[in-house]
Amino acid sequence: MTGPVRCRIVDMQDGCFAVMALLASGKAFCRKALATLAEAEEAVECLRDVMAACGAPVVVEDSARGDAQDGYRIGQAAGGEGTGRF
Repeated sequence: MTGPVRCRIVDMQDGCFAVMALLASGKAFCRKALATLAEAEEAVECLRDVMAACGAPVVVEDSARGDAQDGYRIGQAAGGEGTGRF
Protein backbone atom coordinates (compact mmCIF):
# COMPACT_ATOMS: atom_id res chain seq x y z
CA MET A 1 0.00 0.00 0.00
CA THR A 2 1.26 3.46 -0.87
CA GLY A 3 1.09 6.48 1.39
CA PRO A 4 -1.92 8.77 1.53
CA VAL A 5 -2.63 11.54 -0.96
CA ARG A 6 -3.51 14.85 0.69
CA CYS A 7 -5.81 17.17 -1.23
CA ARG A 8 -7.97 20.25 -0.87
CA ILE A 9 -10.25 22.47 -2.88
CA VAL A 10 -9.03 26.05 -3.11
CA ASP A 11 -10.84 29.26 -4.05
CA MET A 12 -8.77 30.93 -6.75
CA GLN A 13 -8.49 34.70 -7.15
CA ASP A 14 -10.25 34.55 -10.53
CA GLY A 15 -13.43 33.13 -8.95
CA CYS A 16 -12.79 29.57 -10.11
CA PHE A 17 -11.69 26.63 -8.00
CA ALA A 18 -8.67 24.34 -8.02
CA VAL A 19 -8.05 20.92 -6.55
CA MET A 20 -4.53 20.59 -5.21
CA ALA A 21 -3.12 17.18 -4.35
CA LEU A 22 0.16 16.13 -2.75
CA LEU A 23 1.37 12.55 -3.15
CA ALA A 24 3.27 10.81 -0.35
CA SER A 25 6.38 11.11 -2.56
CA GLY A 26 6.11 14.90 -2.39
CA LYS A 27 4.99 15.38 -6.00
CA ALA A 28 2.23 17.99 -6.30
CA PHE A 29 -0.64 18.08 -8.78
CA CYS A 30 -3.15 20.81 -9.43
CA ARG A 31 -6.32 20.84 -11.48
CA LYS A 32 -7.29 24.45 -12.08
CA ALA A 33 -10.09 26.39 -13.78
CA LEU A 34 -12.95 24.42 -12.25
CA ALA A 35 -15.95 26.73 -12.65
CA THR A 36 -18.04 25.60 -9.66
CA LEU A 37 -17.56 24.06 -6.26
CA ALA A 38 -19.61 21.07 -7.43
CA GLU A 39 -17.18 20.55 -10.33
CA ALA A 40 -14.25 20.70 -7.90
CA GLU A 41 -15.93 18.19 -5.56
CA GLU A 42 -16.47 15.89 -8.54
CA ALA A 43 -12.73 16.13 -9.33
CA VAL A 44 -11.95 15.10 -5.72
CA GLU A 45 -14.24 12.07 -6.06
CA CYS A 46 -12.50 11.14 -9.33
CA LEU A 47 -9.15 11.41 -7.56
CA ARG A 48 -10.46 9.14 -4.76
CA ASP A 49 -11.52 6.52 -7.33
CA VAL A 50 -8.19 6.57 -9.18
CA MET A 51 -6.08 6.48 -6.02
CA ALA A 52 -8.20 3.68 -4.51
CA ALA A 53 -7.26 1.56 -7.52
CA CYS A 54 -3.60 2.22 -6.61
CA GLY A 55 -4.12 1.43 -2.94
CA ALA A 56 -3.54 5.02 -1.81
CA PRO A 57 -6.16 6.64 0.41
CA VAL A 58 -7.09 10.27 -0.21
CA VAL A 59 -7.14 12.59 2.80
CA VAL A 60 -9.18 15.73 2.17
CA GLU A 61 -8.04 18.62 4.33
CA ASP A 62 -10.77 20.46 6.21
CA SER A 63 -11.36 24.16 6.00
CA ALA A 64 -9.31 26.33 8.31
CA ARG A 65 -12.00 29.02 8.09
CA GLY A 66 -14.97 26.82 8.92
CA ASP A 67 -16.95 27.83 5.81
CA ALA A 68 -16.44 24.54 4.04
CA GLN A 69 -19.24 22.75 2.28
CA ASP A 70 -18.81 19.02 2.99
CA GLY A 71 -15.43 19.76 4.60
CA TYR A 72 -13.60 20.21 1.30
CA ARG A 73 -13.15 23.90 0.70
CA ILE A 74 -10.45 26.09 2.17
CA GLY A 75 -9.38 29.71 1.72
CA GLN A 76 -8.02 31.56 -1.28
CA ALA A 77 -4.79 30.59 -2.99
CA ALA A 78 -2.37 32.73 -4.92
CA GLY A 79 -2.79 30.52 -8.00
CA GLY A 80 0.65 28.85 -8.07
CA GLU A 81 1.50 26.41 -10.81
CA GLY A 82 0.96 22.69 -10.29
CA THR A 83 3.24 20.07 -11.73
CA GLY A 84 0.52 17.89 -13.21
CA ARG A 85 -3.17 17.16 -13.71
CA PHE A 86 -5.45 14.39 -12.58
